[in-house]
Amino acid sequence: IHGSLIGGAQTFLPGLIKGLLQKGNEVHLVAIDNPDARIEKEINASGVILHTRLWKKDSLVEDALPVFAKWINAIHPDIYVISVSPDMGWVVLPYLNPGIATFTIGHTDAETFYLPARHYQPFITRAIGVSDEVCQQYVSKCNFPDTAVQWIPFGVVVNMAPPVKHNNNQLQLIYVGRVEEGQKRISDLIKIARQLSIANIAFNLKIVGDGPEMPALKNNLSKEIEEGKVELLGWRKSAEVIELLRQSDLFILTSAFEGFCIALIEAMANGCCPLVTDIKSGNKQLISSGQNGFIFPIGDTTGFVEKIKALQSDKKFLYTLRHAAWETGKNYSIERMTTNYHDCFMDAVTDVKRNPRITDINYPLMETCRSKYPLWVRRIKNLVS
Repeated sequence: IHGSLIGGAQTFLPGLIKGLLQKGNEVHLVAIDNPDARIEKEINASGVILHTRLWKKDSLVEDALPVFAKWINAIHPDIYVISVSPDMGWVVLPYLNPGIATFTIGHTDAETFYLPARHYQPFITRAIGVSDEVCQQYVSKCNFPDTAVQWIPFGVVVNMAPPVKHNNNQLQLIYVGRVEEGQKRISDLIKIARQLSIANIAFNLKIVGDGPEMPALKNNLSKEIEEGKVELLGWRKSAEVIELLRQSDLFILTSAFEGFCIALIEAMANGCCPLVTDIKSGNKQLISSGQNGFIFPIGDTTGFVEKIKALQSDKKFLYTLRHAAWETGKNYSIERMTTNYHDCFMDAVTDVKRNPRITDINYPLMETCRSKYPLWVRRIKNLVS
């Protein structure tokens, strides 16, 4: 939560924490450092007990590990959850008391989440996947039994009022997410905007978010930005994003992979018709193409553009799609997500009481934390640097 990469895996936390507290639980959040400014207010307002810098900043994993393990075992939580962690969250698992139920959350259909879960699977009570695809990969790639995997999608703020009809001839498009290429394929969004502009389609595309491709975005869409067809709004607070979605007709998502995209659920729950890519995870669970949105092959920018053109000339059908998307999105509230997590936690606590987890302080570190150099050499190098 302290780094530059802020997405659904971070922004879902405040709502979940607040909901768990309302159910009478005590919630602690461990982070390397203070939250990034973009989510700091929401984290602090959630009521969580935040812990930072529990080990020395420049400590080697092997030296910080016993410090963190001792701290966790001392407060003796019922539940230990790894949401997003490059190393420390995982390596401590074999050291935890057998009576602690342990969880991992797969936020995206990516090896980033599968690799450590596969290595530490014997020490994990449950794996939670945000989409069916992630859940299936936990079973097939990470050796979890079906009974130890549960699907819990992200929850969002749901607007209970139906979508507002827009009488303006100009189509209101919106993208919400990181401005980067590897996952989000922001270059495809650029192509879509330029093709719409060349075709003289009346549109306004609001791009909400930031990231490393922002300079490329500004450069490639300079003409459209100057003409007011594209607006770069940067990072916005959750309430502002919801209002922007409420004012939009179409939500564009060109990603190469996702988990269960929280921005997509927010868009649907607030009356946006989604135009998304055909990827294994979440999209196809949410969208029936032609009924509450449309799905296109990855990279098919022409398909996106042709559909946008068609929808501009049939506003009645567009509103039908927006309404259907809203009906789908209403099923994914924060309250429902919180209840699912709470019930899953309670079941796991019962299971661990019957069958305590194993511990093994000699269990090898996962590959990404290993070094070819002896520990004493790395300690000296760490002191010198």
